[in-house]
Formats: sequence, structure tokens, C-alpha cells
Amino acid sequence: MGKKVQIPLDLLEGVKTLLEELQHVPLDPAIKKRCMALQIEIEAKFDAIERRKSFTEYKKAQYGTAERENKRQNYLNQSGVHKDWRTPEETSPSQI
Repeated sequence: MGKKVQIPLDLLEGVKTLLEELQHVPLDPAIKKRCMALQIEIEAKFDAIERRKSFTEYKKAQYGTAERENKRQNYLNQSGVHKDWRTPEETSPSQI
């Protein structure tokens, strides 16, 4: 992967929409393949944005509350952490 740059979210959403619309247009197979690859990369970027949002919500929730635990579980689900690798509840900083 090359150099990383920041682009506005609405621009990224526009590119995603455009690539979805191009699926229904007859294109050269090589171009269609590249469009599909770009679409996969953009979907991965949106997944990363959602994971980051979940993590931020989890960390901003008040410590020791059911809301924080729910947000933690949501973040772990989005991150793909298997249930066997999770602690039943968050470990407090004093226990580390």
C-alpha cells in the first residue's frame, strides 16, 4: 500500500456509491476487476472507521457501568475477537 492521505468522509462515500453503480455498467473485465478491488478496500476502510467509532464510544462511557460493558462487547464483536479470548468483564486499571 502506498502513501496514506486523509480525504473527507463524504468524498469517500461518493466513491463508494460510484463503484457500486459501476457494477451495473458493461466495462472491460480488467477495469471491472480493479473497481471490485477498490470497492473491497473502501469497505475495509468503512469497517475500520466503524471500529474506531465503537472503540471511542466504549472508552468515553463511564467506567464500571453496564453501558460501558455493552459498548466494550460491541467493539470486541466488530473487531472479531473470539468470545473465548475475552475476559468476562473489563479489568480495572488497579488490577493490571
